[in-house]
Amino acid sequence: MPWVSTVILIPLVTALVLAFVPARERRAARGIALAGSLLALAASIVVLALFDRDLAVLQQVDHLDWIPAAGVSWDVGVDGISIWLVLLTTVVFTLGVILACQRLPQQHGTIFLSLIMLAEAGLLGLFTAGDLVLFYVSWEFMLIPFALLIWNWGGAGRRSAGLIFVAYTMVGSLLMLVAIVATGILAMDHTGELSFLMRDLAGVPFGEATATVLLAGFLLAFAIKIPLWPFHGWLPRVYSQAPIVVTILLAAVMSKAGVYGLLRVGVPIFPEGVGNLLIPVAILALIGIVYGSLLAWRAPTMRLLVGYSSVAHLGFIVLGIIVIDRMAAQGAVLQMINHGIVAAAAFVIVMLLARGTGTEDIDRLGGLAKGAPRLAVAFLFVTMAALALPGSNTFVGEFFILGGVFDQYAWMAVIAMIGVIYAAVYMLRMYQGTMNGPPRGVQDGGRAAEMTARDAIVLVPLILMMAWIAVWPNSIVAPTRASTDLALAPAQIALERPIDQIGVLPDRAAIDPRWMP
Repeated sequence: MPWVSTVILIPLVTALVLAFVPARERRAARGIALAGSLLALAASIVVLALFDRDLAVLQQVDHLDWIPAAGVSWDVGVDGISIWLVLLTTVVFTLGVILACQRLPQQHGTIFLSLIMLAEAGLLGLFTAGDLVLFYVSWEFMLIPFALLIWNWGGAGRRSAGLIFVAYTMVGSLLMLVAIVATGILAMDHTGELSFLMRDLAGVPFGEATATVLLAGFLLAFAIKIPLWPFHGWLPRVYSQAPIVVTILLAAVMSKAGVYGLLRVGVPIFPEGVGNLLIPVAILALIGIVYGSLLAWRAPTMRLLVGYSSVAHLGFIVLGIIVIDRMAAQGAVLQMINHGIVAAAAFVIVMLLARGTGTEDIDRLGGLAKGAPRLAVAFLFVTMAALALPGSNTFVGEFFILGGVFDQYAWMAVIAMIGVIYAAVYMLRMYQGTMNGPPRGVQDGGRAAEMTARDAIVLVPLILMMAWIAVWPNSIVAPTRASTDLALAPAQIALERPIDQIGVLPDRAAIDPRWMP
């Protein structure tokens, strides 16, 4: 059975069904959305169960010639990098649908749920795409529902936020489209036919200058979506104006599209260009780490603090990939999953605090732990994970990244350590400012913000996943090793570095003799 395609099609079909459910049938819409998200989650678990962790290449591939004349295929599958992102997507979207059902908008609630399911289908298509055109279609497909969710159900400034989101992402998308078309055409001299399959393009010697230009086109789109400094201008407006459920999905899942694209498309297909862009991209990532941390430290609201902290954390992930080091890249893949879980949990806590107090302003709150002890414990657990405390799930990923970066460029690791220090400052500021001290900003001592059983349905699974990774990080890291090594090998050869894993080279050598050491 084509399980990977099934994972994508379930939320897509669910979205289409929800679009035809009458607005008054809110109970039916909730049931359909929950069933669709749970079925997608179950299908992704089946894909994980069938996954062979020893294989580096794309597996469980579903291939269909989509537009043969244009060399476009429906080609989807999973490897060690994408398998966990698929599972992260289905888990977070299932929890997001539960939250949306609990807080379903009064106006057009069925369409709200339909758009969420469309966004899930787009992201799943992107994380499993083996064809560059399919990758691009999925990239654009997820943009539309997110933009509509912000535009129609956001805060007072939702229209401008939606326009900013679309404007930023469209600029990058257009450049990426040009780069994709150019890549396919230029590769014809080597492949003998027009093909956009990534496994075919990965063996094409584009040349240093051409590869650099093509990689730059992709990188701009990736940098905007992550977002990487200085392309983060859309983030504060969008994160603050979007419905909180949408903010959770943007931060926890959509932000991974850019870093995934860098590791899946940028590094293995254009290795000759990596050397020219390595230092500039690394510098942008380092600035993002420091600048994002400073903005988070001074952020007036909890939502903005968590949003700016994402700029810093994603800067770490980009740095881990772009230095082309095995240890750093494995840490980056692990940290993608960690950040998705922690960001989702942090925004859920922000939602609960705002619901119970009527404000997201840090300086207007205080002493809530006395009235909301269960939430305070959960908040403390998430805070420790967000600042990468030793023993937390994020510690291993951050340690891997810093260790690998130090091996290649010690000065980069020293600068990145500033972000580690500031993470403790801004996260403890948010926790202490809202939970400790005398009660402030509330009439009931914070009891209205306490975590209920309905809230625990969403928050507790995220905390349990953090605990699982903290205790057993190798369960995530081990299946990623072969695929991460395969993705890095072309760039390691181009940079004339020792190959970390010789076992993946024969597959590449069969495509192009230059992969032979």
